[in-house]
Amino acid sequence: MKIVVDVNVVLSSLLGKGNSLKVFEFNSIFNKFDFVAPEFLIEELNKHKKGFSERSKLPKEGFDEVFEFVLEQITFVSESEFSGHLSESEEILSEHLKDVPYLELALELNCPIFSGDKVLKRLLSKTSVEVLTPKEMLSKFDTA
Repeated sequence: MKIVVDVNVVLSSLLGKGNSLKVFEFNSIFNKFDFVAPEFLIEELNKHKKGFSERSKLPKEGFDEVFEFVLEQITFVSESEFSGHLSESEEILSEHLKDVPYLELALELNCPIFSGDKVLKRLLSKTSVEVLTPKEMLSKFDTA
């Protein structure tokens, strides 16, 4: 199952907090999800990597390991492959434009978004695009 990954769950994983990292850990074992993200996510991460490394609860080496571990699970998609949904995405997210690339990709692939962003979840609640929180993603792993 394809799932678009929003930058906030990657950042949460890098800061060493809870369920976001567990989702990536479980997925590395069970291969339940095919994580995808716009190339834009890499730009966002690289822009703030040093600051997040300093704020992380992980030691420097641990931060770098988690960074690589998470990114290895994500397939990055060029904007040219999903730009046909720009105006629709901008209209839906007019008050939250920073997430337009994630919605564009989700619309192109007809798949949910993995995000802990409450504003994004609220804005997309009346659309066909589902936003799954880290806790909701964890519940998709049937480990019983």
